[in-house]
Amino acid sequence: MRLARRNCVAVPRLILIEGMIGSGKTTTAGHLADWLARRGEHVRAFGEGAADHPIRTRRVDELLAAPAPGDPGVYSAGQWRQLAERCLRDEQTIICESVFLQNSVMPAFIDGAPVATVAEICAEIQRQAAPAEPFLVYLRPADIAAAIARVHQARGEPWSSRNLAFVQDSPWARRRGLRGRDAVVGLYQAWEPVAAGLFDRYPFGKLMVPDPQHDWPSALRAVRAAVRP
Repeated sequence: MRLARRNCVAVPRLILIEGMIGSGKTTTAGHLADWLARRGEHVRAFGEGAADHPIRTRRVDELLAAPAPGDPGVYSAGQWRQLAERCLRDEQTIICESVFLQNSVMPAFIDGAPVATVAEICAEIQRQAAPAEPFLVYLRPADIAAAIARVHQARGEPWSSRNLAFVQDSPWARRRGLRGRDAVVGLYQAWEPVAAGLFDRYPFGKLMVPDPQHDWPSALRAVRAAVRP
């Protein structure tokens, strides 16, 4: 585990659960929300497709086939400032899975943006969310191909076909002539060092959990200890 502690010991008001598909984000977010609630914290967890999610992204709207917004500004990084202020105003801990790196930053990489541009998108979100000093939990499988195989087997159809189609039709995969499972594995193998670099430069509290599926009890204990020392 790689942990960077906060200066204060209070539970963070904003917790971001990140990692590639199938890394265990939903399991981690749900467990953490339940655990904090049992300890008297005012907490709310938002799944990736929650209708009332405080952060709206193009990627999730595409996944849900949501109508295009009349105002493209709804996707702006300013949402993160509003979320941070909400957390502090309401004295509430909000847990969000997938919305930061996976659905707000990685899409630019998939669309072919250079790493410098991807890093700037990440940095702008961090600037906007800074009032809440969001704590980042990053779940990192060591064997990406095995993780992809697991999640496709577990989720089955129609999710599997939609995921393959989305990735192989992306600018990143088309430029490399990759299709099917090779495209998905190749994408995440290319993304992983970028994400790891963004994690290393992340300015607030953070925890990296390698291969949580190998020992879920230990992984979840580490997350609990990190957010509530």
